[in-house]
Amino acid sequence: MFPFGHLAFGYLSYVFTRLARRQPLPQGWLVGCVVLGTQLPDLVDKPLTYVGVLPSGRTLGHSLFFAVPVLVGVGWWAHNAGYDEHAIAWGVGLVSHYVGDVYALALAGDWWTMRFLLWPVFPTVLYPDADAIPPWVRVVNSLGDPRFRVQNALFALAGVLWIASVIRRRWRGEGA
Repeated sequence: MFPFGHLAFGYLSYVFTRLARRQPLPQGWLVGCVVLGTQLPDLVDKPLTYVGVLPSGRTLGHSLFFAVPVLVGVGWWAHNAGYDEHAIAWGVGLVSHYVGDVYALALAGDWWTMRFLLWPVFPTVLYPDADAIPPWVRVVNSLGDPRFRVQNALFALAGVLWIASVIRRRWRGEGA
């Protein structure tokens, strides 16, 4: 999954979380927290791989040994600071990133490829062709690729929902 797909999947996951709790669609900093959560593993791994610090684009930031302590730490800090809903938004975004990266592998029964979740205990999956290309170039190249149509459609749906919620709040005089 690419950044736009992660963003859309995380945002829609958080929207459904809010709707299930009978809360309005997220706005402002809550959306920002979701965005940060959905991108964090790649913001850690992709640049560090590109400059040669990490062996693969799915290592440190994609490991559960990174994710669980970060989730617990951010959740603890946010709770103590009175930002529980922001932590939920960020946590849903982060967890959605991992789900987005493994769902196809899990459905195919390809458990060994999912070993990046337990890096450094298990060796990482190497992506020599992909990791040699700058991450921002890979994102731009993916925009016209038919393999990413579902991700792009989810991104469009998420964008329409977000814009509709902003317009609705402004129309009702609630602000953005």
